[in-house]
Amino acid sequence: MSEKGDWIKLLVKFRGKCAQCGNQIEQGEYALWSRTSKAIKHEKCIPQRAPGTEKEAEPPVSSDLDCFICGQRAGCIECGFEADCNRALVSQACICSQCFADKAAYENYQQAFLARMRRVAKVKI
Repeated sequence: MSEKGDWIKLLVKFRGKCAQCGNQIEQGEYALWSRTSKAIKHEKCIPQRAPGTEKEAEPPVSSDLDCFICGQRAGCIECGFEADCNRALVSQACICSQCFADKAAYENYQQAFLARMRRVAKVKI
């Protein structure tokens, strides 16, 4: 249906039909959504593996990125851009609402960026 890492967890805003089991997904429930296939499915609807296969079940979908500034969870589910965000492709440079609300958010973001560049480049910037 879509790539393995394409499914993201979100709060359903409109009622829909599960692509896996065909049952209704109600508004206000959490479900998994695929940006590429535009499909939605229940969190519990994991593709069934044939008996005797050695592969384990898929790992749970990561539903949250870390804040670029403080390192805590960014709060993706509550984010205003959540509906348009594809976490498989998005930069790992999101910030949480607490860091965003800080008056020095831009300066803090710059400092976090420079600190990471120092670690990567191992030079004085």
